[in-house]
Amino acid sequence: MFDLDGTLIDSIPAYFDLLQSIFDTLGLPQPEIPLKKAFIGRGPVVFEQMIPEQNDLDRDTVIQQCFEVGRRLSRDMFRNKVRLFPGVKALFEMLKQQGISIGIVSTTERQFIERKMQPLTNEGIRKAVEVIIAIEDAPQRKPAPDPLLECARRLSVAPQKCVYVGDSDVDILAGKAAGMQTIGVLSGLADRQTFHKEQPTLVVESVNDIWRHLAPQTENPKKRGENTHEPE
Repeated sequence: MFDLDGTLIDSIPAYFDLLQSIFDTLGLPQPEIPLKKAFIGRGPVVFEQMIPEQNDLDRDTVIQQCFEVGRRLSRDMFRNKVRLFPGVKALFEMLKQQGISIGIVSTTERQFIERKMQPLTNEGIRKAVEVIIAIEDAPQRKPAPDPLLECARRLSVAPQKCVYVGDSDVDILAGKAAGMQTIGVLSGLADRQTFHKEQPTLVVESVNDIWRHLAPQTENPKKRGENTHEPE
């Protein structure tokens, strides 16, 4: 199972640009970087923390305006600015050759999922994804385990047989809470220090490095002094 933003698609810079445009358009002060990162990892619920308390307008109204402006500005974002990370296509093809099911768990709303899947469609691997869990598909969002458990249920795979790959502490917390092994990728929100705190099963630079830990013909990572606590 994979997170989407910052894991499979290089969308983090586009999200920062989008958030800056939203708050500039509405004449609001820019949120702090940690809040912007929280928005990318946890979804639109973070808008509530981004609106200044002293704002003269009704907070619910401002939040709704953020949604409306964001939806308008993001319409072409995934078509024009966002690309698949290197190695995703090769990894997906290898997993399918091995008969391993692939699912995606994202905090994206269902109505926008296919727009964000466009980079996978462009590379011809959209059909490799058997299940996509959107924010509405589980009662609680990450870091709760609910969306990951729902993905496992739809894939008909026991959670303990699953591996969840993500770029943030939220992903690792959700995967561990679901009883899954976890892989942290350094291509998105979290750094090594963050992952060290949450202790995923494995940490790699990007999805491009995962195949080296799975392919039987690859060099033994112990020779390179890498993290060898790998998924079974």
